[in-house]
Formats: sequence, structure tokens, C-alpha cells
Amino acid sequence: MVSFLQNSWLALLLAALIAYVLGSVNFAIIITRFFSGNDIRSFGSGNAGATNVLRSQGKLPAAFTFVGDLLKSMLSVYLGGLLLQNVQLLPAAADEMELLMYDPQNLGLVGAYLAGVFCILGHMYPVFFGFRGGKGVMTTFGMTLLLDWRTALIMLGIFILVVLITRMVSLGSMIAGIFMPFLTYGMRVWVYGQSWETAAFCAAVAVLIAVIVIIKHRENIKRILNGTESKLGRKQ
Repeated sequence: MVSFLQNSWLALLLAALIAYVLGSVNFAIIITRFFSGNDIRSFGSGNAGATNVLRSQGKLPAAFTFVGDLLKSMLSVYLGGLLLQNVQLLPAAADEMELLMYDPQNLGLVGAYLAGVFCILGHMYPVFFGFRGGKGVMTTFGMTLLLDWRTALIMLGIFILVVLITRMVSLGSMIAGIFMPFLTYGMRVWVYGQSWETAAFCAAVAVLIAVIVIIKHRENIKRILNGTESKLGRKQ
């Protein structure tokens, strides 16, 4: 691990920094200001995300927000993977565990997952908007879509099913997030044929993301337990 960090620390730092800056470009805030001149965080749930834009601003601003958050996440992941794949490593100085990481595909995964996490953090805590952003659901989906489209589509199916049954977007988002680590590990091992070490790394990052997203939904959890959570089709 020491050898890996010595050779790749700059690429890791750049991947994290670029992803965080891209994540900080909060389209819910930008697009709402463009369409209405207001701050989305002063409407509805106060969340700077596509769902609140849909409820308070309408379908067109929500569509732009959806696409913007999706694309910034995918771009972050792509650039993170690209940066790490081009790092000049020294395999001779590595131990057996590090040799596994020196595979270009695995290096790309390290950079991509790192960038995904920091893009999500940027979306949640945007440096350009007082560190008050969204809950990271769409950025998580964009990251997963680029890294593992099968897992992304299954998560989307779980989300849709839960929302159809409960009409609660927040609950659908959290349950889909809970399934993310299990789906990630299973796909990496049984579909992509990767080693358990690689799958475990990807699943561990997925656990971290799921925990972060659920923590950001803590107020929603309180409202769900109290029976006061907003539902689709009901005015706030």
C-alpha cells in the first residue's frame, strides 16, 4: 500500500479535487435561480435536488437538474478512472496485494470510485453554495450507471417499486442505496469475474456511499416514522 500511495498520491488528489469541484456545481440551485430567480433551498423540503425542483419549480427545471447532476457524476467518475490508469507505477517495489492494484482496470476502479465519492460529497456540501446542497441520490445513480450499469438498473427498479408502493421518493432512495453494496459485490464477482479483493473494495466504497446518503436522509427518516413524510401526488 505504501508503494501504491507513493506512486499515485498526486493522481488520487487530483481525482478527488476535480470530482469535488464538479460535484459542487449544484444544478438544482443554478437552474432554479435561472428559471425563477429564487433559491431552491427556500422551497419545499429545502433540499437542493431534482425531487424538490420538480415539486416546487416544475417538470422542465427538474429535467435539466436531473440531467446535469447525472452528467457531472459520470464525468467525475470517468476523469477519476482516467487519471489513475495513467499513473506510472513501480510493480517491482510492490507487495503481492499491491500487484493486484497495478492492473490498469483495477487502478481505474480505484480512481473512479474515489471520484464518485468526492462528487457525491461535493453535491451534498458544495463549496460554491455555502456547503448546503442535495442528498446525493442522482449523483450516486450517475456514478453507478457508468461503473456498473447492471447494478444501476436494478437499483433503479428497486427505487421505482418502492416509490410505486409507498409514494415516498426518500424511502425508495434509501432502500435502493442499502442494496447497492450487495449488488456491487455480486456483480463484480459473478458477472464481471473479478477477484474477491476487487469486489470487496468496490462493495466497501458502496457501503460508505450508502451510509452517507442515508445520514443525509435522517430528517426524512424522522418524518417517515412520524407519518409526515411528503408523498408524490400530495402538495407540501
